[in-house]
Amino acid sequence: MSRRISPLSSLSCIIRLTEEGSSVAVRDAITLAAPRDAHLLVTIVAAKASVPFSPIGAGYVGPMVEEINEKVRIRGAALAESLREKLRRDGVNGTVRLILNHVDIVTEEAVRLARATDLVVLDQPGAALDTKDLILEEALFHSGRPILVAVTRKTMAVHPRRIVVGWDGSAHAARAVGDALALFPSIEMAEIVSVDGEKDLSNALPGADLARHLAHKGVTTTLASLSARGTSVGSVLDGHAIRADADLIVMGGFGHSRLREFLFGGVTVELTEGASVPLLIAY
Repeated sequence: MSRRISPLSSLSCIIRLTEEGSSVAVRDAITLAAPRDAHLLVTIVAAKASVPFSPIGAGYVGPMVEEINEKVRIRGAALAESLREKLRRDGVNGTVRLILNHVDIVTEEAVRLARATDLVVLDQPGAALDTKDLILEEALFHSGRPILVAVTRKTMAVHPRRIVVGWDGSAHAARAVGDALALFPSIEMAEIVSVDGEKDLSNALPGADLARHLAHKGVTTTLASLSARGTSVGSVLDGHAIRADADLIVMGGFGHSRLREFLFGGVTVELTEGASVPLLIAY
């Protein structure tokens, strides 16, 4: 007798230690993990302060930095214990880890751990160069896993059925659609949306080709071609997903160069920071 492999048996949720201490990523990760009896790894990343190099001031600054880091460690340990208790209350099989180190090291370590899971759940970055932005970028480019960006306005559906696909014909978008279908076999309807305005789509793989592929899998599809009309592509896509009552927006990450998007904006940056509907992205 063959053994059925669960499509979503383990999740990773990476959160930053912040003053407010709240995380919708944890909320959505628990929403997905609990009914599936999936293992949830929650990793708290806490940036460690460093003593600036100064032959004169190091003796004065060093003790202050040590005190700051000790306070961060105590806050992190308290949050970790609080989350362990929350997982127990919600009946989730989970592990909570606190990583305290320099900012580049903590993000790399958290993402390395996430590679052995099916899905990475993150909070929305607050603004450019927010450390949540660093976590998102590191996870998207180096985890090898699809990323679910949790949003404040809408809790992730346990079994999403309706998705909106931001389609630009790219390999990244194709991978995101494949990841969504593999993780959520509950998907029944997909609206494939192409938005003119940010890039030339004239040579892109048509959405109709993707629609035929999804039809072979039993997914009902519709096609929509929209124009940005002077507004941003991201806002058009997000607004359309709201009106369609979509459970999830699915798209590839970074249609332009990473540097250009972070400096000048782009669909990935705009939606990861401001989407109203949960967002699944892949690279």
